[in-house]
Amino acid sequence: MTTGSGWRAGSAERRGALVLPLLCAVQFMVILDTTIANVALPSIGREFSLPEGDLQYVITLYAVAFGGFLILSGRLGDLLGRRRLFIGGTALFVASSAGCGLAAHVELLLAARTLQGLGAALISATALSLLLVIHAEGPGRNRALGIWSGLGATGAGAGLILGGVLTDTLGWRAVFLVNVPIGAVALLLTAILPRDGQATWDRAKLDLPGAVTITAGIGLLIYGLSLGQQTGFSAPATAGVLAAAVVLLTAFVLIQRRSASPLVPLRIAGRGPVAGANLAIICLTAVMGGQGFFMILYMQGVLGYSSLQTGLAVLPSAMMAVIGSTLASRLTAKVPPWLVAVAGLAMVAAGELLLAGITVHGTYLADLLPGYLLFGLGLAAAFVGASIVGSNGASAEDHGAVSGLLNTAQQVGIALGVATLVTLAVARTGAQNNPAATTALVAGYRFGLLASAVLAAAGGLALLLLRKDTKADAGERREERTSAA
Repeated sequence: MTTGSGWRAGSAERRGALVLPLLCAVQFMVILDTTIANVALPSIGREFSLPEGDLQYVITLYAVAFGGFLILSGRLGDLLGRRRLFIGGTALFVASSAGCGLAAHVELLLAARTLQGLGAALISATALSLLLVIHAEGPGRNRALGIWSGLGATGAGAGLILGGVLTDTLGWRAVFLVNVPIGAVALLLTAILPRDGQATWDRAKLDLPGAVTITAGIGLLIYGLSLGQQTGFSAPATAGVLAAAVVLLTAFVLIQRRSASPLVPLRIAGRGPVAGANLAIICLTAVMGGQGFFMILYMQGVLGYSSLQTGLAVLPSAMMAVIGSTLASRLTAKVPPWLVAVAGLAMVAAGELLLAGITVHGTYLADLLPGYLLFGLGLAAAFVGASIVGSNGASAEDHGAVSGLLNTAQQVGIALGVATLVTLAVARTGAQNNPAATTALVAGYRFGLLASAVLAAAGGLALLLLRKDTKADAGERREERTSAA
């Protein structure tokens, strides 16, 4: 495909300033929807008379479809055209959002929510790939990735805020219908995106066995982690789903080793910086997912906050993330991106330690705000640095694979964090003398937050150890550049 060269030969400088806000706005909408429905779950349950255990599927089905199809979406963008898939994904997301908001039966809501996740995967993988194509490696791309990562870091928190406002004022259907006008405007603006080159679809270039195993494997992994949170990881159903996921993911790796056109070339995924960046992002989003779960329960169940108050409580953290992404993208012009990411993860760990000091009679200013401020600043810095490390050095033909890996790491991390950290917190609560007491619940939240701090530190250590190419990797990359020249 000639997407990148055709774009640069045209009016890149005049139109590029509009393309980045479009890509970021649509990505923000997608990330927003990972949490915006959380606050609305009780209202949805009341309307459809759903038991509490079944409400999780409103969240889980979106996450499974979103995370499962990311890598395949990135590769299809390379083969069919990134612009085409971005437009198709946005149209699907808008239509399914309308379906969610207008659903008369719970079955229709769940089906539309699954399609919404598929649309989100198409958008997210191709949007990041487009960003990498439009911006050449260097300060310009670093700034763009800073904005992109900052919005990703704030999207989940903004979803809680907006979800609380819309649910309290307009009802639960509004949390889905709000996407329709935003997405419709985005579709109109897609005319400014760089045109895809002549279609280069070649069935032989699509690793179908790899596509099936990675899509099913990631989807089952996310579902299994969610199921484990509900039924316990020792339950036969949970163990069976997770075992199937491990088998499929192992098969995927073996297929990639032998495939002539691998979906995720191991020369990319196996590079030290790429592996380190993705591990760091998994740890980072795991912390974000676990912390969000604990703090919502703490603020509403212990401190008595309303849905709206809970959303507003995380606003300072979101604001610090915006500041952090701006500072981090500027810092990457002066210091190595891996150092920015490691520093960000250290701040996230410190923020979690501060939040782990919560008490039954805690106050917002003393117990929550300091930790939230430090967490938000570190979250954005870590996202910016890790995204740059994970995408640098990739050729244009590998942008789909790189974007698929980075986005998949985020979704797996969130599911992993909620499942494992919540399990640890529940076990800690159950070990107290009176597990039903509020003090026992808070003890569990504190333990989960301490584990989050350890996880953030582990992500920083992984990136620190894997920040450089091995000698073999570096030599291979030099040979590729020489051959291309």
